[in-house]
Amino acid sequence: MISLIRIDDRLIHGQVAVVWTKHLGVNRILVANDQIVTNDVQKMSLRMAAPDTAKCAIMTVNEAADTLNDPRAESMKILVIVNNVADARRLIEQVPAIDRLNVANFGRITDNLAAKTKISDTVYVTPEDVVDFRAIAERGVKVDYQVLPSHPVKNLIAMLDNA
Repeated sequence: MISLIRIDDRLIHGQVAVVWTKHLGVNRILVANDQIVTNDVQKMSLRMAAPDTAKCAIMTVNEAADTLNDPRAESMKILVIVNNVADARRLIEQVPAIDRLNVANFGRITDNLAAKTKISDTVYVTPEDVVDFRAIAERGVKVDYQVLPSHPVKNLIAMLDNA
């Protein structure tokens, strides 16, 4: 079962490895990214950052969708992490069971920050990101902004509207 899908530039790091995995009680972390799957150094770093309590898998977006749609995934508690909105949209379009998307720490460490719109202290978006977020929401997926489980949940689409 998918416990949460999260967009986070850093993929697996302290917040994810310690706080989110414990809060969700997950036993699997699935990183879905077409580029990282071909980079052995990045894969090794991500696996090292994962907690001992959760198995870590790194797959392409399509492989991740196949895995999440497999009936055997129902017996697992899975945290899915992507680092961009386009990958989240692709995954959501292929996996009907995804009904919520968590967003935090996105858009700050890539590309030209000055060319992006600041949505919060931890989220910066391009016009393409906004299109993808809206397409995700139009599928009935709840798009939340929440950095940590102890923080209040905010509607990211409303935040985009107010930006």
